[in-house]
Amino acid sequence: MKLSADIRFNEDGVPVSNQFDDIYFSVDSGIDESRYVFLEQNGLPERFKNLPQHYEFVVTETGFGTGLNFLICWQLFLQQAPVDCRLLFVSFEKFPLTRDQLQQAYQTLPSLAPLCEQLLAVYPATDTGCHRLLLANGRITLDLWVGDLEQQLNYFLPQATGQIDCWFLDGFAPAKNPDMWQPGLFRSMAESAHANTSYATFTAAGVVKRGLSEAGFKVEKIKGFGRKREMLRGQLAEPKLAQKKPSLNTTPVTIVGGGIAAATLALALTHRSVPVQVISSGIADAASGNPQGAVYPLLHAEITPLSQFYLQAFSTAVSCYLPWQQQHWFPTGVMQPAFNQQRQLRAEKIANNLYHPDSVSFTTKEHSNAAAQIPLNQDSLHYPRAGWLRPERMVNELFAAAGCQPQQASFSAEMDSPATPLVIAAGHNSAYLVEQLSGQSLPINPVRGQISLVKASPLTRSLNKVLCYKGYMIPADNGVHCIGATFNRADASDEQRANDDLENQTSLKSCANQLWADDLSVVGSRASVRATTPDHQPVIGRVIDNLYLLSGLGSRGLTAAPLLAEILAAQLTGGLQPLSDDALRRLSVDRFGDRR
Repeated sequence: MKLSADIRFNEDGVPVSNQFDDIYFSVDSGIDESRYVFLEQNGLPERFKNLPQHYEFVVTETGFGTGLNFLICWQLFLQQAPVDCRLLFVSFEKFPLTRDQLQQAYQTLPSLAPLCEQLLAVYPATDTGCHRLLLANGRITLDLWVGDLEQQLNYFLPQATGQIDCWFLDGFAPAKNPDMWQPGLFRSMAESAHANTSYATFTAAGVVKRGLSEAGFKVEKIKGFGRKREMLRGQLAEPKLAQKKPSLNTTPVTIVGGGIAAATLALALTHRSVPVQVISSGIADAASGNPQGAVYPLLHAEITPLSQFYLQAFSTAVSCYLPWQQQHWFPTGVMQPAFNQQRQLRAEKIANNLYHPDSVSFTTKEHSNAAAQIPLNQDSLHYPRAGWLRPERMVNELFAAAGCQPQQASFSAEMDSPATPLVIAAGHNSAYLVEQLSGQSLPINPVRGQISLVKASPLTRSLNKVLCYKGYMIPADNGVHCIGATFNRADASDEQRANDDLENQTSLKSCANQLWADDLSVVGSRASVRATTPDHQPVIGRVIDNLYLLSGLGSRGLTAAPLLAEILAAQLTGGLQPLSDDALRRLSVDRFGDRR
């Protein structure tokens, strides 16, 4: 669902909400006020400095707005916190600003310019749900929850119980935005608290004081910032969890697998100071070894749990791959031409205000031709932030960034239950290994796919968008396009087949219906096996004690893997997981019921 802020900019360049008739911050004192109200009154300078080893400090905020509070909190954390600690900043926003609006607002915050630039580079299309964004080489994580606060808190709370270290109660004042300051907010604060959880807010309105008090919080009224007479701060009087929140569990983890799932998990665990050992017979030797691969969200003509997951996964993927942009990650955009009447109707539904235009938009045939820089002559869906990467090289880069040198050896499942956490991330071979280790049978099935490498023609060399028909065609890399891929269920062979090259060529010619598609000669091919599940969702989580699974990524592994890695890393270390409880259940091993 498309949600965005209705704003204007005043003479000082500050955004003003037309809906709530209020400014987002003061151009003269906005940074100072945020530091005073939220950082100082939550005691964050000292708390950050004295964090225990391997601690994940979680701040939760109402009203992301321009992200000012996040930016100054990020800045302070890097200045004060031990290097082995992490900041996870959770923010809720019903009416998010666009990237262009943020960029304009940041012209008034020159002292924060380096952080503003980093945030803008990963700022997502603001479709409803949780967007996990990775920053500062993994030390800073932003979970941006877009949508109605009450609804999103209900999704958030099951993962948040006992996890939140402090609350920033921001947003527009209760008199102008009463819908936000409801009893459910204050109850959620209490449910998520532990013994040391604090809060601070700029307002001292009676409805806020009563709401906090009724939820069990101590309410301390203190001097407000500048000309504001009063503000509030405090803690729970009697928290349900009387103990302090523990640091992350950094027990060493062994990962079996050498593809994108294993590599992203290794990096996510390393960001949490977990020692990682990787065992695999080869590195990027299966589906992750293709020379090119597309990265874009799977969207349906109606909002479904699957499309919702891939929207959120795409946001995380963009932030994960950003350090390698223009090296191995190329956000060229992806186009889905409407090559028949069914695809035309689907494109029109998808682009009819169902998703944010920064996720996908409808493009006429004339504009499609101009955007792709080759003749398409078909209306298209355009995914402007999507693109392609070099999977094999990216996998190796991710392992290197994690400081892992994978042990290239075959893993033997003939062993007792593992003494320390073991993660099976071995593609379609995961089902066999899990059954050998646990006796449990999981419906992870092989699907063989072959890609074809075709020599770029003088016309196709100018292609600058990934084209997705039934298969795909990726812009030329060193004079060669990757096209494909075939889809052979229950086939675990990685042999190359001439008929599959012909199938890839024929499919492209039939769908494109352009002369340039007839002029592409095959110069190579590669076959590999994907891992799929009956409901097309990946599968992650605990199987038995110390045995975990990360598999079933299908043909969307490059998009899904970074978010799945974040979820499993949080499960292994005791950190805060992204996504709703329902979304996590749909990914869980437990969804398959009786596995004997």
